[in-house]
Amino acid sequence: MKKVTRLPILAGLAILAALVLGFTAKKEQEKGIATMRTVETMNNLIGANSITIAYADGVVERIDLKRNKISDQTQNIALINENLNKITSKGYRLISTNGSTFTDGIFMTTYLFEKE
Repeated sequence: MKKVTRLPILAGLAILAALVLGFTAKKEQEKGIATMRTVETMNNLIGANSITIAYADGVVERIDLKRNKISDQTQNIALINENLNKITSKGYRLISTNGSTFTDGIFMTTYLFEKE
């Protein structure tokens, strides 16, 4: 009789261990880097003002920004901030940022995120 009750307990423990190990392995796979780059121009190059986001799983998003007029700057900043918040809400943490200004009036900022 004791052998009969041990078998379901051992089977239950084996299933529980497999579930725990399965979820642990999945968490390791979710780690990675995401990159967000903003490009803004002052010389009205067509299509140059944008946000590009590349996630760890290979998904790439492109968001167009308004042309850089004084009146559009606050809208562009709000859109950039909205996308930074979207990335962090997906479990990424900002680890680095780098901005560059080119002589042609092009401003590029790169944000690097690490999956927590």
